[in-house]
Amino acid sequence: MTTTVQFEVLGEEKIHCAGCESRIAAALGRVPGVEDVQASAETQRVKVAFDAARASEEEIRARLEKLGYQVRRQ
Repeated sequence: MTTTVQFEVLGEEKIHCAGCESRIAAALGRVPGVEDVQASAETQRVKVAFDAARASEEEIRARLEKLGYQVRRQ
């Protein structure tokens, strides 16, 4: 079953450009079960669709934090 979660980027490290958006999409796309990633420098939001049987919200959050982003669920 596909689940969608949206995170807001907080703190000093922000999504600045299309390169940042691509970096986030590539990193999260390597998480097994992640089906779609939409990162926006304009809104400072990351929306992720994933198979809840194969990936978890916590795993996705941890990957974003590993990239240096402080996030909170929307």
